[in-house]
Amino acid sequence: MKLSVLGMLPVALTILAEGKAVVSKQVEFSDISTSELIAARSSAQAGEYLQIHEYCAKAKLLDDQGNKHEIPYDVLAVSSSANLKKLEDLEYELLVKLEAESLSNPSN
Repeated sequence: MKLSVLGMLPVALTILAEGKAVVSKQVEFSDISTSELIAARSSAQAGEYLQIHEYCAKAKLLDDQGNKHEIPYDVLAVSSSANLKKLEDLEYELLVKLEAESLSNPSN
């Protein structure tokens, strides 16, 4: 079971999903496997930032129906730095949740 936390970005992101614009501030930030993390890092091109690729792999934009959408690197990279700070905060919240879960269920 993957754990996740929900949060609201300070500045809405706009992405294209199935040819339609999705504008939202709500994100789900989830734990990912080591292989998923390495895959996200390996998709980086010269001049791109690994941290942004990692956050794109961990965060999903939620629309008003609760559907989850990938956040493209180029969308997150040019968004407000306040959004990056919020994702850092969500990453910390997720870490705390993971640590608490591992204490109550040490086999994971």
